[in-house]
Amino acid sequence: MSLAILARAQDNMLSGYVHDATTGSPLPGCTLFIPTLNKGAATDTTGFFQLAVPPGRYQVVFSFVGYKRDTVVVNAQTSQTLSIKLTSESTTLSEVIVAEKAADEAVTQTETGLISLQRKDIEKLPYLLGEVDPIRILQLMPGVQTSGEGSTGFYVRGGAVDQNLMLLDHSTVYNPSHLFGFFSIFNGTAVQGLDMYKGGIPSYYGGRLSCITRVSTRSGNDQELKGEGSIGLVAATALVEGPVKKNKGSFLVAARRTYVDLFARGLHELGLLKRNIDYYFYDLNVNFDYRLSPRDRLSIRTYYGADDFNYNTSSSFSNAITWKNKTASVAWQHTGERLFTELSVQASGYDMGFGADISSYTFDIVSDISDVGFTYQFGLQKNKHDLAWGLTYTRHALRPNNVSASSDDVSLNVGPPLKLKADEAALYFNDKITLSERAELSVGIRFSGYSQLGPFTRYIEDDNFQILDTITYSKHKRIQNYGNIEPRASLRYSLTPASSVKVSYDKTVQYMHMAPLSSVSLPLDIWVPSSAVIKPQTAHQFSAGYFRNFSDNRIETSVVLYYKAMQRQIEYREGVVIGYSKGYNFDDNFVFGRGTSYGSEFSIKKPKGRLNGQVSYTLSRTTRQFEALNNGKPFAAKYDRLHDLSVLGNYEYSPRWTFSCVFVYGTGNALNLPVARYVIQGNVINEYGARNSFRMPAYHRLDLAVTYAAHKSARWESYWIFSIYNVYSRKNPYYIYFETEGNLENLELHTSIKQVSLFPIIPAFTYRVKF
Repeated sequence: MSLAILARAQDNMLSGYVHDATTGSPLPGCTLFIPTLNKGAATDTTGFFQLAVPPGRYQVVFSFVGYKRDTVVVNAQTSQTLSIKLTSESTTLSEVIVAEKAADEAVTQTETGLISLQRKDIEKLPYLLGEVDPIRILQLMPGVQTSGEGSTGFYVRGGAVDQNLMLLDHSTVYNPSHLFGFFSIFNGTAVQGLDMYKGGIPSYYGGRLSCITRVSTRSGNDQELKGEGSIGLVAATALVEGPVKKNKGSFLVAARRTYVDLFARGLHELGLLKRNIDYYFYDLNVNFDYRLSPRDRLSIRTYYGADDFNYNTSSSFSNAITWKNKTASVAWQHTGERLFTELSVQASGYDMGFGADISSYTFDIVSDISDVGFTYQFGLQKNKHDLAWGLTYTRHALRPNNVSASSDDVSLNVGPPLKLKADEAALYFNDKITLSERAELSVGIRFSGYSQLGPFTRYIEDDNFQILDTITYSKHKRIQNYGNIEPRASLRYSLTPASSVKVSYDKTVQYMHMAPLSSVSLPLDIWVPSSAVIKPQTAHQFSAGYFRNFSDNRIETSVVLYYKAMQRQIEYREGVVIGYSKGYNFDDNFVFGRGTSYGSEFSIKKPKGRLNGQVSYTLSRTTRQFEALNNGKPFAAKYDRLHDLSVLGNYEYSPRWTFSCVFVYGTGNALNLPVARYVIQGNVINEYGARNSFRMPAYHRLDLAVTYAAHKSARWESYWIFSIYNVYSRKNPYYIYFETEGNLENLELHTSIKQVSLFPIIPAFTYRVKF
């Protein structure tokens, strides 16, 4: 036994990158396998792999869907750094696939709730107004629910929208939406892939309760200048990529802009549109990659996007809403003989401005949040351990709802502008241990800390929010400190080569919060930091699942059960309108409680072949309980949904024609409605029953799309994509309101419920060209 231990201690490291031989782009999800050791690994989103092997001479087989298999002979007497380039197979380029990954990955990966998607997963699905959106496919996965008609927001296993951490490469995105949530900010042409963890979350991710979603943008072509573009019903996109230095460095620039404003302006000038509506959005991705040496790489990722909305009904009224997202990161990766390191410096920002002019009255609301920080992570494979450890730090700066107002050129006193600062940091360690040929254990621990910083003034108030005293904190003064220990654990046991059971436990903590005013993500939703009043949210999640593949991994099935208990949940007090209605402190208008979510997720997937697709179904319950709401009794969360079903399918009729469909069904959202109305002293008073005791009608919709490959050659390609959103024109509810008719003086009032629906049947087309 001592000799075996000594041999394992002398293992060497095989590491390196796998790229497309033609474009130089990394190939994430590429598998490498050593038959004599019955051991393998897969590349990450950057194409990087790492595998510990005992000294010896081996044949390493590299395989990736759509590429020729390559076998490399490696003399692993010492640690080796490899650079592998795979050549595409023309015979499989037109194949439509649901996942580029190892055939048995769903069974063999340790995490109970990991969803990994690549670019080809999203390109051929039907989308609203023909826009390719990588977030839309996430909403079709089990345990993930859309937040409303046309919205890119989503809820994961009973968590609120703000409990999802959204990363663009290394940077946090706080509002990933364009067009009031109808599109996401992620340009599909620039996306390499995305990973979502909703269970079995590794300890190197934190800061949110429900899930972590990382969207990775791709590297440019380091061999030759390439480009692509598309034009659709509402927007146009363009992408250019090429080498900075051949085989060493590359750039990528992707841009997108909508032209809704041009149509609206033309209709207004022709007199066909009475109100002047001016709206547009645009975004820009700029990427740079450079290989400093065979062991060192530098990556720069930047994003900037903005929405601009102006609405004028007359000379006496106008309003405008603008919101902007910006992110930037610089990452250096170093591959040592045994140790992998990555240092990234990242920044992000979200700005919102809302203004209105009503006759002589003017008011403006400004809200923003910005982050600056770094992450230093280490990775090491030794013996049967895959180790990861590191630290991360973020400085938050916020201005939640700073208001200014004036009337007849006279400024109104609405309080001083508010600036908040906070530090958030974490140390983490994660170890993925191969216990045997059948069992693998991933254990991790995260030590997170948080401090609210000065300058800050705390107002001491009575029960009626009248000021009794003030406490002033100086600049950089640590006002409130929190620390938490977050253990994580996942276990996978293979029953057979085609089946496994998995269990996991996650404790997660959240220090930054958003209490939305509606069930959809709006630009007016604001973020606030933890304070002496707002304590960090915490959650404990348990999940267990059975995963089974059939027909030589051609069919993948899974059943996952989960239970999540959430503490210190945040909601607005009753009667709050657009932020702060009571008190002088930024945290006066919130109440706190707890939540519970539990459910079961079912999935059947056929990932390959001319006919492929997936059926997902979630059966779940989500409740919340607040002492200050609903008389302290538990109530259904507004995003509680008993049934959630999605079906997606692709069929390759011929090399030129591909057909796609999406069908979704979900229980209607919970909401508050009055149970009675009274007239008291000439005023109509609403009486409400139990909170969220009513349901909107069920939501269901069918979308279809056809992709026609008009031209394919070595020099350029062109495609037509025709899609129909909401084929049978279902009137799904967006929101419900009351309309009252009659005469109050004669006590003749008739109240009826009205439903607002957004999208009937919408045909769309997109023309895409690649060169």
